[in-house]
Amino acid sequence: MKFFAVGVQPVGFIALGALPTGVIALGQGATGVVAVGQLARGVVAVGQLSLGVFALGQLSAGAVWAGGQLAIGGTQGFAMLGWGLLGDWVPWRRAAPRLRPAAGLWTAALRAVVLAGVVVLVAWLAIAPVVDALVRPGGVFVPLPGPR
Repeated sequence: MKFFAVGVQPVGFIALGALPTGVIALGQGATGVVAVGQLARGVVAVGQLSLGVFALGQLSAGAVWAGGQLAIGGTQGFAMLGWGLLGDWVPWRRAAPRLRPAAGLWTAALRAVVLAGVVVLVAWLAIAPVVDALVRPGGVFVPLPGPR
């Protein structure tokens, strides 16, 4: 396992550069458990066009929470124009999420379909690549070959 990697397409526990992959990934096209940068994707994604379970950025989509300028997610908070499908919440505050009941059956159905779409999008484009990057041969958690 490489602890620290820098460069173009670096792979390591902490990866820094262009298209980094790691537990902590910093840079453009970051893929990681914590991903920071443009086109960030991961469990916690921060940056322009962020996609993750928790996403914060100019255009963000989060399965559980999204914040930023234009945000869509299960809950939203700290967004200029956000659509929290279930309600409002800010993760760093103690308050519980404020859930909004649907106005009618069609509204509930629309929210359910959009939330399912966001969850599928996050699972397919954010979580699956992170898991693959962590466990594939040559990935983050593959031990380095030792003496035989």
